[in-house]
Amino acid sequence: MDRLAELQAENTAILARAKVMLAEYPGSSWGTTHQAEWNANMHRMTQIDSEIASLTNADKPTAPALKNGGPVPRGIVSVQAEADPSDIAGLVEGVNAAFGEFKTKQDTRVAAIEQTLDGLTANATAAQMNGTSPAALREMAAPVIGPKAMHNYGEFKAHFASKDDSTEQVSVTEFLRGVAGMQTTAAVHAALSVGTNNAGGYSVPAKTMPLILGALSSVSSLMLAGAGIVPMDEGAKSVTTAVVDKVPTASWRLERGAVVESDPVFRGVLAAPQSLAFYFKVSRELLADGQGIEAALQIAIGQAFAQALDYAGLRGSGTAPEPRGIRNTEGVTQLTYTPNGETPPNYSCFLNGIEAMLNANAPMPTASIMAPRTLIQLSGLTDTTNQPLRKPELLATLPMIATPQIPTNLVVGTRKNNTEIYLGDFTKMYFLMRESLSIQLLREAFATTGEIGFLCHVRADVVITHPAAFVVVNDVHP
Repeated sequence: MDRLAELQAENTAILARAKVMLAEYPGSSWGTTHQAEWNANMHRMTQIDSEIASLTNADKPTAPALKNGGPVPRGIVSVQAEADPSDIAGLVEGVNAAFGEFKTKQDTRVAAIEQTLDGLTANATAAQMNGTSPAALREMAAPVIGPKAMHNYGEFKAHFASKDDSTEQVSVTEFLRGVAGMQTTAAVHAALSVGTNNAGGYSVPAKTMPLILGALSSVSSLMLAGAGIVPMDEGAKSVTTAVVDKVPTASWRLERGAVVESDPVFRGVLAAPQSLAFYFKVSRELLADGQGIEAALQIAIGQAFAQALDYAGLRGSGTAPEPRGIRNTEGVTQLTYTPNGETPPNYSCFLNGIEAMLNANAPMPTASIMAPRTLIQLSGLTDTTNQPLRKPELLATLPMIATPQIPTNLVVGTRKNNTEIYLGDFTKMYFLMRESLSIQLLREAFATTGEIGFLCHVRADVVITHPAAFVVVNDVHP
C-alpha cells in the first residue's frame, strides 16, 4: 500500500472512531480520558490532512494564469482560521470570522457581477419576448461606430453614475416632494441646493435621471426599434453631425488608369436641441403618502416625453420648434402605390420596403413601426382556408411595433382614413439630448384645489445619420 492510501485509511479510521465516541459518550459521560483521546485524534487528523495535501499538490496542475502572472480567481479558494483542535467553538468562531472578512472583501465584486447578470437577464427576457433583433446581432458581431447611444436603464445608470458619487438613491417621488417644499431626504436637499437652473426649475439629480429615462425607453417605439439617446456635451448649444447621403461607387482601374469620379456622399446636419415641456398636477396628500406613487410618476413623466419624441422622430416637420423626423428627411425612400390610397396592409408592404432599402445599399431593417390598427389587421390576415396567414420567412424575426403617434386619418385622394408604415435600421438615428431634465414648481396655479403643479422640461433633437436606411410606406388603408 502506497503512502497516500495509508494516510486515507488512517483518516477514515479516526473519523469512524470519532463517530463512535460521540454516540457512546453523550453529555456528562464525556470524561477527561475521552477528551484526551479526542484531542490526540484531532491533532493526528490535522497532520494527515497536511501530508495528504502535500502529496496531492505535487501532481496537481497549476491554475490558469492571467497576463500579469497571477492565478485566475474563481470562487472561494480557501478560508483559514487558527484555533486549538480541542476548542470546537473557537474553531467555528474563527472560520466564521475569516469567512466574514472574505465576504466583505468580495462585496464590490459580487455587486458588479449581479449588475451584469441583471443586464443579461433583461436582454434575454427582451429577446424571448421580441426575438433577437438584427440590430442586436450586428452589435454582437461588430463594434458600434459613432456616438455611443444609450438604450435602457442599465446604460443610463452606468452613464450617470460618473456624474454623482453619492450612494443614496433619490426617487422621483422624493425629488418632487423636495421641489414642493415637503418633507424629504437629506440627499434630495443636497441635490436641490446645487441643482437650480436659470429658468427657476431644478435639475433632476444624476441618481434620478436613469429612472425617468428608463421609463421613457421602455415605452418609446423608436427606442424599442433600436434608436437611442446621446447626451450632449455640457455647454454645447448645437452639434454638426456627418450624414451619409450616398454610398460611394468603387470601380476597377487599369495600371496608371484614372479613378472614376464618385458623387459626394457626406453632408453636415446641424442639430440644435429644442425645448420639450409639459406640466401635470397631483394632490398634496397623494404625493405625501400615496401607495404606488413612485411607479405612477415614472410612467406619467416617461410616457409623456416618449410620445412626443416618437412623433417628432417619425413625423416631425422640421419647422421650429419641432425637430425633423424620418418622414420629412431628405434621402428617406417614400413608397407610394396609388393616387387614392388603396394599399391594403399586407406583408407585401414590408417586402417592398426591404427591397427599396437593399437597392439603396442600406442594411436590413431592425424593426417596423406602424399604427395599432395596422398591427391588428396584419395579425388578422388569413389564407384561402381561413387560417392565420404565416409571415414570410424574411419577416419572421422582424419586430413589428405599434404606436398611436402614427395617424390613421390621413387624406389620400378620395380616402380619409389612411396611415403609414415605417421600416428601417433604427440604430441609424438617435435623440440628441441635453444632460439634465428640469422640473419647476407651479406654486399658484392649483393652490385653490389643494394640488401641486410641476412643469417638466427637456431639450432634445432628432439626428438621422443614414437616411437611405429608412423607408416610409404611404397610402395604407384599413
